Amino acid sequence: MKAYLLVSGTLFALFFAMHVFIAVQHWQVPGAGLWNGLGPLLVGLPGAALAYWAFRLSRTSTTTG
Repeated sequence: MKAYLLVSGTLFALFFAMHVFIAVQHWQVPGAGLWNGLGPLLVGLPGAALAYWAFRLSRTSTTTG
C-alpha cells in the first residue's frame, strides 16, 4: 500500500508541476489575459491536494508482507 501511495503522490505532484510550468509559460506571453496564467494553476490545484494527501497517508501507512 505504501508503494502505491508514493507512486500516486509522485504522479499527482508531476501533474501539478506540469501545470505550474504551463502557467509560467502563459504569463510570459505579452498581452495574455489573467486567466491564461491562472487557468492552468486552478486545474492543477486538485493534483497538488491529492499529492499532499497521498504523501501524508504514506507516512502513516505500514507495509504488511
